[in-house]
Amino acid sequence: MTVEAQKSLDRETRDRLVEGIAARLGVRAERGRRFAELTSLRVGGEIDWVVAPETEEQAAAAAGALDEADVPWRVLGAGSNVLADDERHGYVVVTMREVKGEARFDGERVSVSAGYSLPRLCVDAARKGLSGIEGLNGIPGTVGGALWMNAGAFGHEIGTVVETVRVARGGRIVEVPGEKIKWDYRHTSFRDGELVLGATLRLKFDDAEKIGARMEESKRRRMETQPHGARSAGCFFKNPPGSGLSTGKMIDELGLKGERRGGARVSDVHANFIVTEGEDARASDALALAEEIRARIRRERGVELEYEVELWRSRAPESSEAQDATADSARANDAAGQTDDAAKEGQ
Repeated sequence: MTVEAQKSLDRETRDRLVEGIAARLGVRAERGRRFAELTSLRVGGEIDWVVAPETEEQAAAAAGALDEADVPWRVLGAGSNVLADDERHGYVVVTMREVKGEARFDGERVSVSAGYSLPRLCVDAARKGLSGIEGLNGIPGTVGGALWMNAGAFGHEIGTVVETVRVARGGRIVEVPGEKIKWDYRHTSFRDGELVLGATLRLKFDDAEKIGARMEESKRRRMETQPHGARSAGCFFKNPPGSGLSTGKMIDELGLKGERRGGARVSDVHANFIVTEGEDARASDALALAEEIRARIRRERGVELEYEVELWRSRAPESSEAQDATADSARANDAAGQTDDAAKEGQ
C-alpha cells in the first residue's frame, strides 16, 4: 500500500468515526468550512470537519468521544484571537459558538457557558448592578476564550472573579475551583486537551450608574486607540512581561505603522494590530509581516516578542493529549477572547 493510499484510508476511517460520533450525540458536523469564514482576520484554509455542539453536555461528550477514537481536535470560539494558516487543516474543529444558553444570575454570582458573548455578559452584569468585569466590555470573543487566556483590560482580569470553572474530562463535566487555576498575564494553567465549558463568576454589587460610566469610559478609550471595524485579531503580540515596555509603542517608534505585506498591514491607529484587507489576503501575509516585526524588534531593541494571537498550524496534532496549536504557546482551548493590551499601551 502506498503512502498516499494509507493517508486516504486513514482519512476515510476518520471521516466515518466523526460522522458516527456526530450522529450518536445529535450534534451538527460539517465539511468544507474555512477558517476565513470563522475568524475575525478572515483568512485561513479549509477544515476537515467542524463539529458544533449546542450544550455543555454535548461538548463534553464530543470531546470525550473524539479522544476515545483518537481523532485529533481543536476548539474554536468566536475566532477573534486566531491566525490559522492557509493550508488544509487535517483535524476536527469543535466550535463552541452555539454553547451559549443564558447567563444565570443568583445574587452576586453568575453562571455562564463558554460560548456566551463576553461583551453581552458585561452588559448583563452592569444592568444588574454587578461590578468586576466592566473593563472587559467591548473585547470581542466568548467567555471560554477569555477564561482560557485570562483576558484583561482597564484594570480588570477575568481570573480575579472566577469562582469555579467547568471543564470536560473523560466525556463528563467537572467543576474546578478558581483558586486551583493559575491566572497569569494572558496565560492560565489549563492543560492541553482540556475543554473549558463554562464558569461561575463572583461579582460585587455596585451603583449601576457608576458601572455604566466606567463601561462608557472603557468604550471611549477603546474606540480612540484601536482600529474599530477592521479585520483584526486584537493585539498581535504580548507586552514583554515585567519590562514595563509597550509593544505597540516600540513598533510605532520603528516607523512600522502602515507597513504592508500582501493583504496584511500594520494598523495606522495602533501599531500592535495587524489587519487584513481585500479578498486576496492570506494568513501567510499576516505571518510574514508579524515575523518581520519580531525580527526588527529583536535586532533593534533586543526584545523577543511573544505572540498573543494564537497561531494554528495545518498539520494535525500528534494526539488529543498534546495538541500543538501555536508556535509559542499552548493550544487555545476555545480560543476566542481578544485581550486588550491596547488599553495599557495607549497606541
